[in-house]
Amino acid sequence: MNEFRLFAHGVAFDVDAFLASSTLRPDYVWRRGDQRRYSCVESRHPTSGVEFVLGDGLTVPFLEQEAIAVAYLKAHQDELRALVKAPGADTVILGLQYRTAFERNVIGFSLGPSASLMWHCLNVGVRPVYYVTLDRPSKPEQACPCGAPE
Repeated sequence: MNEFRLFAHGVAFDVDAFLASSTLRPDYVWRRGDQRRYSCVESRHPTSGVEFVLGDGLTVPFLEQEAIAVAYLKAHQDELRALVKAPGADTVILGLQYRTAFERNVIGFSLGPSASLMWHCLNVGVRPVYYVTLDRPSKPEQACPCGAPE
C-alpha cells in the first residue's frame, strides 16, 4: 500500500465544511461510517477525513519523497494550517514510505526527518510518520561467517 501521503481525520471532523472553505482538493475523502476502501471484509471508518497523495511511496526514492513533501508543505502552508486548525481534525499526518532490503543479520535502523522537512512540518503543524517496508532476500539462508548459530 502506498503511504506517501498527507491525511487528516477525526470523529467530529466535518469534511464537507472543510472542503467548502478550502482550495485544497484531496485525492480521497471519507466520512464516518463509510466502507473502508482497502478492506476485503465489512469494515467502516470510525472517523471522517481527507487524504492527499504526494506520490508512490513504493517507487519514489526516500530522499526524493522528502523533497516533494517540503515543496508541498511550502506551496500549501496557509491551507494546511487551516486544515490543522479545522474543528474535529484531531490527527494530521505526513506519511513517508521507506522501502529497503536487509540481510538477516541486521538488527535495527533508525529514520528521522531532515532539518528542512522538520521545520516545514512544525511550521504548518503536521506530524511526520515513517512507514517502513522490509524486503527480505529470497536467497537461501547461509551460516553466519563467524561460526555462531543463527
